[in-house]
Amino acid sequence: MLETICDIMVDAYKRNWITSRDGNVSIRHHDRDHFYITPSGVRKQTLQPDQFKKIGIETGYYDQPPRLYHAVKELEYTEISKNLKPSGELPLHFGLQKEMGQHTGEVRVVVHVHPTYCIAAMHAGIDLSTISKAFPELNRYTKVAPNVGDVPPISQELADRCHENLKLDDYGNIAYDIVGIKGHGVVAIDTTPWRAYEHIERLEHICKIVLASGKY
Repeated sequence: MLETICDIMVDAYKRNWITSRDGNVSIRHHDRDHFYITPSGVRKQTLQPDQFKKIGIETGYYDQPPRLYHAVKELEYTEISKNLKPSGELPLHFGLQKEMGQHTGEVRVVVHVHPTYCIAAMHAGIDLSTISKAFPELNRYTKVAPNVGDVPPISQELADRCHENLKLDDYGNIAYDIVGIKGHGVVAIDTTPWRAYEHIERLEHICKIVLASGKY
């Protein structure tokens, strides 16, 4: 599926949802103790599968107090990727992938891009979860979480707020398919790259309609 992720990043670039080095995607198979994530600083319109970073999910236990912990570990993948760094949004992806990987038989893909009308709607003060309820072509297929407000990009705070608004639980379940981040785009999740991407397409289409209505 890495080739497919490259395809959707090219499509996002053509739609002006990202500039050359923006956006990030990760993918994890349920039975793997690692996931793949797009590298930082690489032109997404020419992204190649051998540029992805392989990230290990190390698991251990603290004695006092007794609790499980997970840690990030960069793993070797290709000669090209070993000279690259993972996306700066690694905390966001790691927090989701380490929990969602518990689901048997499922792949989990996380896509983060900056769609124009979604960002414009949030900038205008619109909660994306509220407008989604008025459009059946959106809410039949895509569950939209309440917006995440102003938080620093590439931060643990951003990751925590996204996880919270998506209602990620300790069993790897999420209540929503997509969440908007004010001034910073959206994060969508599903079992294939295109399914995750389609959540973004639907929401972007509705945001364009709502803004064109002039009610906001």
